[in-house]
Amino acid sequence: MFRIKPLALLSALLAVALGGCVVEQTREHMTAPTRSSSSSLTVSSVTGEYQGEFATLGSAQTEVIVASVKAGDSETINTVLSHPNDFTPPVLFAVADQIMNMNEPFAAMFWYYTAQLRARSDANKSLDPTVRDGLTRLNGYYGHAIGRYAATHIPELKTVMVKVMEYDTIAVRSYDARWVSVLGRDALTESRIAFVSPEEYDLVNEETRKGFYQGYLNALKSSGEAK
Repeated sequence: MFRIKPLALLSALLAVALGGCVVEQTREHMTAPTRSSSSSLTVSSVTGEYQGEFATLGSAQTEVIVASVKAGDSETINTVLSHPNDFTPPVLFAVADQIMNMNEPFAAMFWYYTAQLRARSDANKSLDPTVRDGLTRLNGYYGHAIGRYAATHIPELKTVMVKVMEYDTIAVRSYDARWVSVLGRDALTESRIAFVSPEEYDLVNEETRKGFYQGYLNALKSSGEAK
């Protein structure tokens, strides 16, 4: 009978536990916070195809930065790593992949799982349920080599996950959490962003950290790698 190898199983479990799935939440109020400070990398004010509040999110700028990172531009990568809290998760995803290409797996895992955690917590702030599907698609673009490495280097993964939790607890995110809204259908049909109030951000972040780490622990336990 065909059986999945334990490490292959762990890789699959981690993808599910730490991927695009978000916590089910119900919110009564739909408010749009003011935009956070922009990153140190700037392009001319390009709003792309989005309307209203969606056009203020800097999606075109993010695309430019991600493209530069994917091209291996060292200046861009160093700028991101010097100010990682200024950049949205898609940028950190791209940086993580490039770091993995540089054969620095520990750092690659750290930024990859930090990006996953932040992307999930930002999606949990959205009141557009279709953002979840968009996040799942986004996660599918990145981290394939990182996930394979993590599944075969469990001691390193365990250390990384602890550091990710510690870092995200004290780091101050200065990017606009509403970036994730462009992953949902509302971005194509609406002009206002359905999002929780900024006052709720810290609580959502904390709840997401707990769920994210528990999902990781469950994946280890299911694969027999919990020890």
